[in-house]
Amino acid sequence: MDALGDIPWSRLGGMAWAFVVCSILLLLTGVWRLLRGDATPSAAIVVRDEASRQQPAAAVLGVAAFCGLFGYLFSQPAWLGDATHTLLLWFGADNGGSFETEQNSLQFSCQLTAQLLAIGGLLVLNRILPGTIHIRPDADDSERLYLNRRGLLRLGGLFAACAALMAIGVLIWSALANVASSQGQTLPGETQPLVTLIAHWHGPGWLLSVLFLSATVAAPVVEELGFRASLYPALRLSMHRGWAIALTGVLFGIVHGNLAAFIPISLMGAWLCIVRDRFGIGTCIVLHAMNNAWTIFWLIAAPEVASKL
Repeated sequence: MDALGDIPWSRLGGMAWAFVVCSILLLLTGVWRLLRGDATPSAAIVVRDEASRQQPAAAVLGVAAFCGLFGYLFSQPAWLGDATHTLLLWFGADNGGSFETEQNSLQFSCQLTAQLLAIGGLLVLNRILPGTIHIRPDADDSERLYLNRRGLLRLGGLFAACAALMAIGVLIWSALANVASSQGQTLPGETQPLVTLIAHWHGPGWLLSVLFLSATVAAPVVEELGFRASLYPALRLSMHRGWAIALTGVLFGIVHGNLAAFIPISLMGAWLCIVRDRFGIGTCIVLHAMNNAWTIFWLIAAPEVASKL
């Protein structure tokens, strides 16, 4: 939390103070929801019908397909770059001016295309071999969230709990960094490059829209289908449920590739497994999208504060 000292508190504008107030209220609500049990796994998993059971063969194939699609598509093979470049030219959106803008337009557009292809590949595989993706809630306290007042309030509480868990993860990392510092060691505390890029955005609006679509729609869908609907149920078949939750969270943190953000992202990844068991994969996708949209909105609206917290 040393970054708090770098914030120019005396020169903050209205949006920056709005972010501070909203964040405090969100975290207090989240802590309250966590104390009410939003991070507590259900006592047991129940299978309501044979169609909802994930078969071992489908589970293994689903995980292998997810890893293969993820690894291949996100390595950005040449054909994907060429196809994306052709699409950008067709839409007339490739000539933004600077070399940095052109590179970012290709990178972000490639990323969005890869995410959409990965989603399509997993859905096709699940169509061919049902059970590859396991999306239904199956905990003993499972319920559905509807678009009514009760459902929206419940969803808001879950979002607050997610934010609180990630804040706890940041505090844990800060404590570890302070302990390491007292021993003469330095832990990396670099901000995620994407956070810095958005907070200091100077590119065209259409490119920011592509990035927003990728981060708030495509990424939540592909990551939830891969981690919570495929990997986690497969792990749950071969180990204790608690270990499956923890391992899914750790792998989720590793994939994001930022050591300073590893603990909060891992906590989020583990907690979303609990949400999947209780509410299904759709709620996980919505919460994931809400978290990413919240972050991007405040990075744009109040970068001087949001990029440091």
